[in-house]
Amino acid sequence: MGFRTILSMKLIKRTFNKRFFLAKLTNFPVIGHAIEFAFFEDDDIIILPKDSVIEKNQKKNKVIKIDLSFEPEAMVLPSQIIEHFIRESRYHFIMNHCICREANGCKDYPQDLGCIFLGRGVLKIDRRLGRLVTMEEALAHLEKCRKAGLVHLVGRNKIDSVVFSNTPKEELLSICSCCPCCCLWRMIPQLSKKISDTVTKMPGIRIEIDEDLCKGCGACIKNDVCFVDAISLEDGSARIREDLCKGCARCVEFCPNSAIKLIIEDRNFIEASIKRIAPLVDIESE
Repeated sequence: MGFRTILSMKLIKRTFNKRFFLAKLTNFPVIGHAIEFAFFEDDDIIILPKDSVIEKNQKKNKVIKIDLSFEPEAMVLPSQIIEHFIRESRYHFIMNHCICREANGCKDYPQDLGCIFLGRGVLKIDRRLGRLVTMEEALAHLEKCRKAGLVHLVGRNKIDSVVFSNTPKEELLSICSCCPCCCLWRMIPQLSKKISDTVTKMPGIRIEIDEDLCKGCGACIKNDVCFVDAISLEDGSARIREDLCKGCARCVEFCPNSAIKLIIEDRNFIEASIKRIAPLVDIESE
């Protein structure tokens, strides 16, 4: 690999376990501004709820509230947002490994399921980090990640363009498939609000707790179910911090009492998400 790539990989691996401490530094005015400018400037990242949560609700005919009437069998899945951009993009690149899981020595999720990158910026990524692939190969990789139980993030992430391609952030669209134990964004609670607010839940959804069904069993706060620590137990019932919740819906999946609900408030959530992400990166140009 080139010197710059080698240096970047070594730096990531050596500092990954210190990411929570480094995240706290973003709350100090001068150094925080410098970190934001270098790695997070104009980021816009959406965390998608897992397809399996919506599929499970459909099969069991559970309540997924919505402000407009619709046919449950017509419900589209969040992964279709990513599929849209994969189909539209001229270039597709798959990383050989997930840098986060590799740096953290993950034993619970596959380390070889790396990020997908789209856009002209992929042409400058060192080929020894991954490979250019066809649209069909990228879609197949996405399906593997979904089946492995990983949570998808999609959007413009300046740190990826700085570390991997050294191109303008407008030339690289990041699609990450994250586990709850190793994800870089576990540091959200420690980051400055300005930076953490660049990572958001999918438009048109929210997570809600039915206090009548909640038994206070604590299943939702065990074993990194919520990777941003947005859920806690208070007075014998689960509580969600709306300022931290990113809508991945893992807590919905793990609640044994069906007390945590994924609420869909906009039937056009796919279109709304695509409309928000599309202007961030030019994925079709030469």
